Amino acid sequence: MVNVKPSSSRGKLRISQRDLVVFFLGALILPLYLISKFTTSTSHAPINDHPHIRANADSNDTPIIDDSSAKQPAIKKKQSAFEIHDTPIYKDDGSIQQHTASMKKQHTLGDTIRKTATKQPRSSQKKYKTYPGFTTKPSVLCGGHNAESCDLCPQGNGASWCNGECEWLNDECVRSSKLSHLHPDYFRITERYAFQPIMTNENNVYVNIIGVRSPFRGKDDEELYRFYQDEILFLGISSFEAFPLPPPNPYSAKFDKDYYIDMFPGFLHMMHKPEEHFPPTTKTILMSQSDFNLYGPETYYMQHKNEEKIYDFVYSGGDQDVLNDCVGWASYNKNFSFVREALEVMCSDEFNVTGVLVANKDKKDTRACTIPKACEGKIVQTTFLADQNKFFDYLSKARWAFLPQVCDASPRVSTQALSMNIPLLMNQNIMGGWKYMDEGVKSGLPIGEYFHDMSNFKDSLRRILDNTRGNNSPYKPLQFVKSNYGNERSGRRLYDFIKKNFGDRVHFPPGTTRLIPTGA
Repeated sequence: MVNVKPSSSRGKLRISQRDLVVFFLGALILPLYLISKFTTSTSHAPINDHPHIRANADSNDTPIIDDSSAKQPAIKKKQSAFEIHDTPIYKDDGSIQQHTASMKKQHTLGDTIRKTATKQPRSSQKKYKTYPGFTTKPSVLCGGHNAESCDLCPQGNGASWCNGECEWLNDECVRSSKLSHLHPDYFRITERYAFQPIMTNENNVYVNIIGVRSPFRGKDDEELYRFYQDEILFLGISSFEAFPLPPPNPYSAKFDKDYYIDMFPGFLHMMHKPEEHFPPTTKTILMSQSDFNLYGPETYYMQHKNEEKIYDFVYSGGDQDVLNDCVGWASYNKNFSFVREALEVMCSDEFNVTGVLVANKDKKDTRACTIPKACEGKIVQTTFLADQNKFFDYLSKARWAFLPQVCDASPRVSTQALSMNIPLLMNQNIMGGWKYMDEGVKSGLPIGEYFHDMSNFKDSLRRILDNTRGNNSPYKPLQFVKSNYGNERSGRRLYDFIKKNFGDRVHFPPGTTRLIPTGA
């Protein structure tokens, strides 16, 4: 208080010099004190009282922490639409470290925001970021149905509706613990054609590896790959035309010859001399999609191995452009122009060959591609066979499979035929699949005959006809393929290759002994 005294001489107030100093100091300090107190109560409020959230550019993306001044009501509206995940952190030995506290029970977004905010400072939260270019809503497979997130799977029906990519835990439907080693966006990525999922041991357990099986198709496929390449192991795999090299097919999109060669850390290729194309930094293995998933045709063969042989050959033409008389993308890849030349020879009186041209008619079964008149009554032309068992039915009635193509990436029909104990008449210039023929000769288990053009086609045709029309065929296709390929052998080779070269990047689920590319 300022000490005010009455004046004895004039009856007026007099302020001492000491009191005046105290007064001015108080006037200066009090506002500073009030400002400091107000600032402390606002700018240093606990982060859990005001969690600011924004979504990525796509409204379906996972929210990420932001410093913007978002309003609380807007936050609550977002919480029901998203589920937030922690990114696994991998040790040097490939094992997975424990997730942050928010993922121990895999709560939905609303619970995660509340609990991580109270238990952890902002700087320690490890959230994964979702690619902002996704145009479809997030989706999880809940057994027999789909939902945007696991917490929406039950639809009020409880644990019995929580399956597939989700599991029932503590009265909640959460992301399956079997997927803890997978990036949460794995299945959103593999919805796109270029990206092929990889699973372990044929048990529907997927691993954090994606095969890139074709040139990028969408305008942002490469952008998506770049976004995730440090979190998921992407490996190239030869499964489409000449990929990773530019396609010779005039109907295909073109790209620079070096565009994909050094893009991925490893490549499953089909080349004779990969060292002439790939840089030393790219790990390679001679392996194709056709090396895997042979159980189906082998099983079909065992059930139909006594079928009467009524055709000499079967040719699979893909989905041909019948309206243009089989001139187009698929016809070029399957070398149908050569097939027409070959049919002139095969249907002649000298050879009198019978056979089946698959996918050589339109889907309405009203129009077929033109073939030589000499083939009338000898060659059957079919529509595209969506049911693979119908294709196997034709194969089971044939003596050999005809593969005249050049610009084809190890066609699956090659090993499907071998798995049904059917030898091959193959173009020696084929991009992929040549290894089966070469290895068969080296191992003493021949699987068919080569030709390289029309100059030696007659000789090769005569040999395979003579060897298959009798009862003592020298070919051992089933024995060869069972000894060298299929999920057991090829899957183990792929696992060993990845473990050796990329074991520090991948967490393998317990019991993993094989890795298998899935899909077509």
